Amino acid sequence: MASSSSFAHVNNKCNQPAAAAPPPPAAASAAHAHGHAPVSGSSLTLGDLIGLQLDRLNLNDLHYKDELQLLLLLAPAQRQKLPPYDNKDKDKDRDQEEHEHRDKDEAPLSRPENGEVDDDLIGAVGGLSISPTITATATREPLVDFRTHVLKWFQRLREQTAHFKSEEESRRMREAGNDLYRKERHSLKASDLFTEAIFLAPARNSLAAALAHANRSLVLYDCGMYSESYDDCLCALDLGYPEEYLPLIKLRQAACALKLRNFALCEEHLHELLHIAELNEVFESRTHELWHQCEVLKVERFEMAVQTGDDLQTNDTKAFEIAWMDNRSSLQTTRALSKNALIFESEAVAMVPSGNCRVCDNCGISQFIPFPCIYCSNRLVVYCSRQCRFKHAPIHALECFGHQIELFESFGEVFGMPRLLQLAFRMLISGLPELLSHCRKKPTMNKLWGAINGALLERQDIAYCSVLRMEQLHEEKTSRTLLALALASHVLAIYLSKCTTFFDQLEHSLPTASRLSNGEWELLCAALLLRHIGQLRHKSLIRCRSFVLPADPHIFSPYQEFQLWAAPNRLQEGYLHLLAGEVAVVSYAVYSETMSLCRHSCSSTICSKFSGRKLTALALMDLPSGSSIYNCFATGNDHQMLREERHIQLKNRGIDCKCTSCQISQADEQFHKFHRYRCDNSKCMEIFVPNALHNAPNLRWWMSEDYTQPEHNGAELIMCPHCGEAQKLEWFWAFQTALIDCELIEERCKLYAAIERSENQLMELHECKVVLARLLLEQCLMVHREGATVLDDWEFNKLGSIMRAALPNVVSQYGSQSIEYVKHFAYFWDVMALSTYKCNDRELMQMLNALEFIADEYKDIFINYYEDYIAPKFAEESYGSIVDTQV
Repeated sequence: MASSSSFAHVNNKCNQPAAAAPPPPAAASAAHAHGHAPVSGSSLTLGDLIGLQLDRLNLNDLHYKDELQLLLLLAPAQRQKLPPYDNKDKDKDRDQEEHEHRDKDEAPLSRPENGEVDDDLIGAVGGLSISPTITATATREPLVDFRTHVLKWFQRLREQTAHFKSEEESRRMREAGNDLYRKERHSLKASDLFTEAIFLAPARNSLAAALAHANRSLVLYDCGMYSESYDDCLCALDLGYPEEYLPLIKLRQAACALKLRNFALCEEHLHELLHIAELNEVFESRTHELWHQCEVLKVERFEMAVQTGDDLQTNDTKAFEIAWMDNRSSLQTTRALSKNALIFESEAVAMVPSGNCRVCDNCGISQFIPFPCIYCSNRLVVYCSRQCRFKHAPIHALECFGHQIELFESFGEVFGMPRLLQLAFRMLISGLPELLSHCRKKPTMNKLWGAINGALLERQDIAYCSVLRMEQLHEEKTSRTLLALALASHVLAIYLSKCTTFFDQLEHSLPTASRLSNGEWELLCAALLLRHIGQLRHKSLIRCRSFVLPADPHIFSPYQEFQLWAAPNRLQEGYLHLLAGEVAVVSYAVYSETMSLCRHSCSSTICSKFSGRKLTALALMDLPSGSSIYNCFATGNDHQMLREERHIQLKNRGIDCKCTSCQISQADEQFHKFHRYRCDNSKCMEIFVPNALHNAPNLRWWMSEDYTQPEHNGAELIMCPHCGEAQKLEWFWAFQTALIDCELIEERCKLYAAIERSENQLMELHECKVVLARLLLEQCLMVHREGATVLDDWEFNKLGSIMRAALPNVVSQYGSQSIEYVKHFAYFWDVMALSTYKCNDRELMQMLNALEFIADEYKDIFINYYEDYIAPKFAEESYGSIVDTQV
């Protein structure tokens, strides 16, 4: 169960999707167009800095074989100062010099910013032997001192983000939570206020955070969230909770441990309480009471039903294997699989939240009480428990300062894809140390880079090698986008060098001391980062979709999320559509040994279920043994997008689609089924599919302001190709007008009539029918929820019939295993929960089966909602044949 306060404050810069092929930085384009740098000196932004570098490069004269050579070409000023690398004596001298300077590099951002090259860049090139000719022709003039300006930019980011937290605001929110809890005893609402107090507490004063955690532990205990309450107690103690209140915390810890049936832990805390001097009578009495309860529970015996092995059907045979086809590896089935059969399950090797909702940075779930890092200034870095925070500590330790200065969000301002860069960053920092532990000799940068591209690449026992083997986007010509991403990789490598201890970790990962300087580590890491970015721009970036709260605050304010819940994981009656009414990308992940190896087809053969970091792939159809496993890497398949729109996306990802769906003569036939109209000209009445519509991708004109604004009523939006008449769409404009004042029964009747008239023009499977049904139920349920009007059974029957008629359209377009189907029947379940309306058993079973294809955390919530509000009505004796209200 999420906490609303911090959800509302997620930085909007983080909400931009990770694009497959980003445009060049705006500053770079501007600088290139005008032939000069826009700004200089201390006012340089990241976009300006990258623009200056790109504007001084001659793209046609850049010649390189791999990522490392490209990065060397982008730093000629440093390369010209390098000594020869093939002299062993100079190797030793350089190692000694590097050792002498290492102590000077320990403090982040403490290097002199006077425009001079850092000492640890001396000898950074290694032995790649870039010719002076290439150096001379690659640039029109010397590049700016990139590294120095990057360090200055880090310093400015630190100054800009230094005052995001406030002790006074934290205290105010904590007191508001205390007052609310005393007066209303509303535990969930008070929990939200205490969570906000935790986010606002400054790191320099941990007492404010300690008090907020302690107060939240009390209300969470009242909610029955004992594990979270216990974690809050531990956080309060870690942050310096006042010693005079220690018995309160210890008593609550013991009570939580008892509820969790951890009797040893309960006794440990009770022992601690009894050894506290001057324990008053109330605490002593409560301590003995808990001890007695613990002893009683310990002697109880529970008989558990055990399923025998004979009752289980298991098949340990792997359902897929890696095959070599068309000079590339891909997945294929090893045995015949039936529809909905499991093909594979895998954990993400790297994952980052998208920013669209709160996601645990370690396990990836999205419904939880957040435990943040007290040092990070943004609200993206949260965890569902202390255990997840501990597991993620090695990764977060390298990202924490970056989050404090909003480094990754700053990349979003330039590229529009901050999460892609952060995901590449995580791929590197989580995998490279493991790889280096397998090096046997003293590596130089040259030898190490050669091993990464050679012998180590084929190792099956190293997880990072499967990441390195993933295909990447290859550009025929060097583009400004690629060079900008190379410079961004260099920025991240400089961050690792100057703001983290990552390079020390790399040295310790090696069995023997290396010959690499900090500058060489920078270049090596930047090259690997650039490779990972290329992989993510191709097939390796997987968008994990799940439910999010409505983005429109008029439908539901994020500040009121506590109103959703009757109890933990149990929703209020009629609120299911708010929890599941919107679907968005909640995280980006990499599945190097499964999904990234699937072949592309616009007609996928697998259904992907995302539950946290876990991906489960199920068969969408019966698959014979030896079948290739296909996934659609566009944002929609042949039922949901036009071929031209799909190919634009796929081309940006370097995928040349030649699937069967795209090769047939009527490639858009499956898509057109959901966009057929009957001409409203009484002399024509022909069925047609409109031609491509301006500013309305995939013919969805109802989603474009260019078509739905009132001033366009009567405009020639859709033309019949048979008679040439413009469609009036009177039903749509009547619907739009009545929707504004739907709290009035007269206006709702106009809505019902508009939907009935739309049936005459929208053919049987038209996608717009589903949109109208959802908008209608969304508004009507809102006015009913807010008390503006109370809907009676007649109106609920109307609403139920309309959505029930729309659900088969969703199944035809997206499938009964899709999250979109669950999203739409959530509205239908709310109608059934609030009224006497019912569907038949077959429809209900199809809905219940669809819950197997959504995240486990949401599946539990749906099942609880069904048991609380739907199942009792189907169990009533009055259930019989229900005649649907005709619309």
